[in-house]
Amino acid sequence: MPTKGPPRAPKPLSKTTITSSSSSKLSKTPSNWPPEIIYLTRPRLSRSLPAEALTHLSLSPTSPPSIPSTLVRIRKITDLAHPAFGQLGLFAAKTLPARSFILDYLGYVHDDNDLDESSDYDLCLDKELHVGVDARSMGNEGRMVNDYRGVPGLVRANVVFETRRIGGDNEGEVRMGLWVGSRDVKKGVELCVSYGKGFWKERVGEVEDLSLNYSKR
Repeated sequence: MPTKGPPRAPKPLSKTTITSSSSSKLSKTPSNWPPEIIYLTRPRLSRSLPAEALTHLSLSPTSPPSIPSTLVRIRKITDLAHPAFGQLGLFAAKTLPARSFILDYLGYVHDDNDLDESSDYDLCLDKELHVGVDARSMGNEGRMVNDYRGVPGLVRANVVFETRRIGGDNEGEVRMGLWVGSRDVKKGVELCVSYGKGFWKERVGEVEDLSLNYSKR
């Protein structure tokens, strides 16, 4: 589950701080993907991650890649009443059954030694090992999920973040997954999580209205 809401991002990326065999230039990107954000097909690992974290979470720079999801669509928000009007959101491309898996939240996997405290895209992957996954500068469709507060037609979050092991066994790589909540989500509905009250509380006085809490997506 997320530490407090959206994620914390990596420091400026360089060949000396990251390792990955994934390249946005070699992978197809989904429609409406922002060109300034690197599109990932697998997590990108920080070189600061200790051996204990790599082993316990089964992290590997050559883990199975993914492709753009057929379950979701990235769309520009055109509703003037939406707090993220003019920005991007993630929408169901078909009806999604309750409690079903949607996609992994990919990003820069790091520990406290490689933490960007200014990021709003950092989710906790393992609390005890202090490992997080940050999608501020790179990621996939999962980074487009907005908070449900103020979104027309929503009174609660309809999707949640929960960790999972890929491959269907207890030895697979640990990833942060995006899952449907307790009710089906109909085609065309925006997918929204709860960033948590702590996320908004920390931003009291930093913004003039709710819309400014949404990072440019």
